[in-house]
Amino acid sequence: MSELKLTVLYGTETGNCRGVAEKVAKKGEKNGVDVSLYDLAEYTVDQLKEIDNPVLVVISTWDDGAPPPKAAPFCNALAEVDIDLSGLKFTVLALGDTEYPLYCQCGKEVDAKLSELGAERVLERTDLGSDFMVSYIGWSKKFWKTMAGVYGVTA
Repeated sequence: MSELKLTVLYGTETGNCRGVAEKVAKKGEKNGVDVSLYDLAEYTVDQLKEIDNPVLVVISTWDDGAPPPKAAPFCNALAEVDIDLSGLKFTVLALGDTEYPLYCQCGKEVDAKLSELGAERVLERTDLGSDFMVSYIGWSKKFWKTMAGVYGVTA
């Protein structure tokens, strides 16, 4: 089997999603996964069509349901496009604050739109609240177990 590649896209304002994305990348590299890490502030929707490996999107919800300001151009463009992403395999990890009525709304919207465009979920979207580092541990185990089952990655 060839080496697995994983693309990790993150959208953040305070740095939390970047930190989580970096943890995923570090764990992946430790397991022999070739991980590419990209900030959604510098990524375009058209680049999604070029990906031929699984994608993890780690994104927060800013304020009351909005994407992080730096990731807003990507999120707004994604909401408007009608492209074929069949063949793309993805997972969304959403961070948010349960104090807001639209908790993890941005992650929910990205997840729904990727699916609508034909992309296939490897793992259901997971929403993490303000205690995300505690919850991240359980999510990480589930994510890597799923990757091991689907792609033969050692978790």
